[in-house]
Amino acid sequence: MPRPKFNTSTRTSSNASSSSTSSQHQSLREIVQQHLLQNVIQSSESSPHRSPNQWMVLVVDPESLRVISSSIGMYNLMEHHVSIVENLTKRRAPFRDQVVVYLVEPKEESVQLIVEDWTPSKDKRGPLYGNAVFLYFLGRLDDKLFGRIKGCKELVKRIKVLKEVNLDFLTKDAQAFHFDMKDPSIYSDLYLSKPSTGNPLHNAMMAKLVTACATLNEYPHVRYPAKNALCKNLAFIFQQKMNEFVGSNREWWYKGDGLHPNSERATLLILDRKDDCLSPLIHEFTYEAMVNDLLPVDDDRITYDSVNAGTAKEGSAEATTKMDALLNDNDEVWVELRGKHIADVIQTLSNKIREIVNSSSGSALASSAKSNGKALSINQMAKALKALPEYREIMSKLSQHMQIAHQCMDAFNAQGLLELSELEQTLATGKTDEGRTPKLKQLLGETVEEFRRQSDPLMRLRLLAIVIVSQRGLGSDSDLQKLLGEANLSQNELKALQNLEKLGCPLVQRKEADSKGKLIGYLKSKGVNSFGQADSESEYSTSRYVCLLKAIMEEATSGKLSVDEYPSVMPLPDAEAMLGPSSSAAAKSVRKASSTSKWQTQSSSSSASGKKKSSHRGRQIVFMAGGMCYSELRSAREVMNTSGTEIVVGSTRFISPQDFLVDLKNLG
Repeated sequence: MPRPKFNTSTRTSSNASSSSTSSQHQSLREIVQQHLLQNVIQSSESSPHRSPNQWMVLVVDPESLRVISSSIGMYNLMEHHVSIVENLTKRRAPFRDQVVVYLVEPKEESVQLIVEDWTPSKDKRGPLYGNAVFLYFLGRLDDKLFGRIKGCKELVKRIKVLKEVNLDFLTKDAQAFHFDMKDPSIYSDLYLSKPSTGNPLHNAMMAKLVTACATLNEYPHVRYPAKNALCKNLAFIFQQKMNEFVGSNREWWYKGDGLHPNSERATLLILDRKDDCLSPLIHEFTYEAMVNDLLPVDDDRITYDSVNAGTAKEGSAEATTKMDALLNDNDEVWVELRGKHIADVIQTLSNKIREIVNSSSGSALASSAKSNGKALSINQMAKALKALPEYREIMSKLSQHMQIAHQCMDAFNAQGLLELSELEQTLATGKTDEGRTPKLKQLLGETVEEFRRQSDPLMRLRLLAIVIVSQRGLGSDSDLQKLLGEANLSQNELKALQNLEKLGCPLVQRKEADSKGKLIGYLKSKGVNSFGQADSESEYSTSRYVCLLKAIMEEATSGKLSVDEYPSVMPLPDAEAMLGPSSSAAAKSVRKASSTSKWQTQSSSSSASGKKKSSHRGRQIVFMAGGMCYSELRSAREVMNTSGTEIVVGSTRFISPQDFLVDLKNLG
């Protein structure tokens, strides 16, 4: 049985050109959906080893189930003769008249379970499935696991397809992906072990990132912060693995290969959470960030209190029922509103509902509302849903989001976030809403007042972390001890605070902090003396802070990101023009190399190009090791809209402030 290759397009260079042009405007989620349907489901369905009307059983492990769930609905699967989706890790009923399609992560547990399916035993009356097995792996199957499959004769003689597909990641939305890395040990592996090319976590992470780039048909230029050893190590591991992929998949094409018009090579920027520990802590009041911060959200699913129409009398408490909703790209209202400030969200929803209620169908209800001289309550909106059947679907969606938005505001008011956020913004930007620069003593006094007002210890921990990170450490040990005494934190919370130092954030200022801090040096070079700049376009005083990633992406999309501060593994286009070899020539040499060859090239772009800026305008891919927060996700969308450059962001996972604090507790 031959060693499997990645499942790649079989198009020739002539027709691949038109195909790439047609897919140029596809989102990441659309590309993944198409890839799954065409190269896994439809490929199995059209196989000559399957009878025309024969049904298929799709067997998945938990990881691949999430990949499918994030991009394909069950209806799409049933349209292609998939009768049932089964969990590989659970006991399954036999379907001996159906073919089986396995889609799993290339890991030992999943391979072992597949082998057990086809290993005869006394407990089995025969095979679970028919005589055709289609076997797909999300990423690269290593030789040891491949050997285990070859050792199962009953399985081998039934395998009709054995392929690796480039889908070892989850789509968060149209332009974002993540690896769902939630293991408590991740932070320790990232930040307490010395970066090396042999680090298992680093290699697993970059192998997944290769599949994301391969799915996008991107062979990117790789850049990283010059002063970050972790990012440099990840960048060189990625380059090696990407070169190996290109060298062993001759039919795979990429944008900017010289054969596809109107396309340029992408740039991949690898960043590290520890270089900005402030953004994931700050309260953000745009809809998506606020929902993930203040409400119970699990894997895009939210449980909210839905008002029961007609069950409450006017002026009395409204009866509610627990309801579930999925907040993803399939919800057009969510997509439209998720990046807006919560005040704008409520205003937009109110206007949309009012337009429907004021329609001819809703004139009676509208007259009733006008006669009261009051805005529609949540209960009245729920009644409107029943009164206007022709608008039932959209009214249901609008009502759902209105209730979720109001629950955000309820939490906002209950936690006293208006006063707290003003303090946070001043700490983060170094200035008040009026533009004054307050003294640190005043800010510490306001912090103590907040500690005394806040009953939730996690809120006190979060605020104290904001104070420490934004000030790059407190001025003295006595200041720290006073704040710790007022914060009254538990041992676990104190551990999280102390672990900030392991991410390079001192609790007390060091003499060399200003001159040697990784992030501080970059900020000072841009003329920024505090961690965040005020957003001149924001009309809300509680939204003045701008995350560092936004400034980096704005420079990257305009070709102004310094190659001294963000060098590349291989020379960038400007440097290539001076040095001679073209990027396409380099790629051709990779294809000729063996799949195990290693590139020993050192980062030479800084010395070769000096102060030159990259003029590259291909797709920008940003990967954040250690978790990306929702303000950064929003910022990526904003920069893409204003710059016209497509941006795809990815991370080990997307994190709420609570997630970040838990990660800190688990560090070491």
